Amino acid sequence: MQKSNILITSATGNVGTPLVQKLQEKDIPVTAATRNADKMQTKFSKTLETVHMDFSEPGSFIPALKHKDLVFLCGPSATPGADQLLLPLVSEAKNQGVKHIVFIASYPNVMEAIEQSGMDYTFIRANFFMQNFEMYQTHDIRDKDQIFLPVGKGKAPFIHARDIGEVAAEVIANPEPYKGETLYITGPESMDHFQAADIFSDVLGRTITFENPDDETYRKVMEERGKPKEYIDAMIAVFGKIKDGKVDKVSNTVEEILNRKPITLKEYMEEMKAHFTQ
Repeated sequence: MQKSNILITSATGNVGTPLVQKLQEKDIPVTAATRNADKMQTKFSKTLETVHMDFSEPGSFIPALKHKDLVFLCGPSATPGADQLLLPLVSEAKNQGVKHIVFIASYPNVMEAIEQSGMDYTFIRANFFMQNFEMYQTHDIRDKDQIFLPVGKGKAPFIHARDIGEVAAEVIANPEPYKGETLYITGPESMDHFQAADIFSDVLGRTITFENPDDETYRKVMEERGKPKEYIDAMIAVFGKIKDGKVDKVSNTVEEILNRKPITLKEYMEEMKAHFTQ
């Protein structure tokens, strides 16, 4: 088997899984950084080279990055202070001679560190994942027939994680044209959560309402559910970007790179109907 010079972090995540699958389809060898190699191998149809790495263990970075030219970097989701876990990895990547980082650009300070490192980079700025509904709203949608997020009437062009992974695969397969670029990728349509609830209702065959809580109501309910303050603060800050109208723009990047339309929220819901069914 050809030795890989590409390291993929978060390879079993919402973005990493379709990314690795697409690279395997292209017969591009990669190394998956993982805490559980056995779980990793059952995730993919082809044998995958793995290396132990844990974002919380900086000592694991050196063997993971050794002899790698390109790193796909996607931080741990829903983890307060995740940027502080990524900064030492960026520093070690430079020390190990990594030439190019493809980063799911979620933290400005990490982006700045990469820009200042002298390594080539490509930033992928993805809008709000459709999979966020699975991560943060399964209980509300499945058991309470509601969407409960502090986003007001703000709009977002939700994007499927598979589209993000496949865009990243094209960048990794041919990185030269994307050096120094920031790719803003979105779904096909910007919508508010009232419209999203209508789509959920249509696909699920029952009425899903958007409760539209203000920040304090959201905080109180999350506290009652036992969520820690750091988590609640992070969620209010993240979803506040939708409320403030900061992420409502639609781009054509997915279609330009993949030569197809991005997946719609309705298509996502049809895929996940069983997940959200009581």
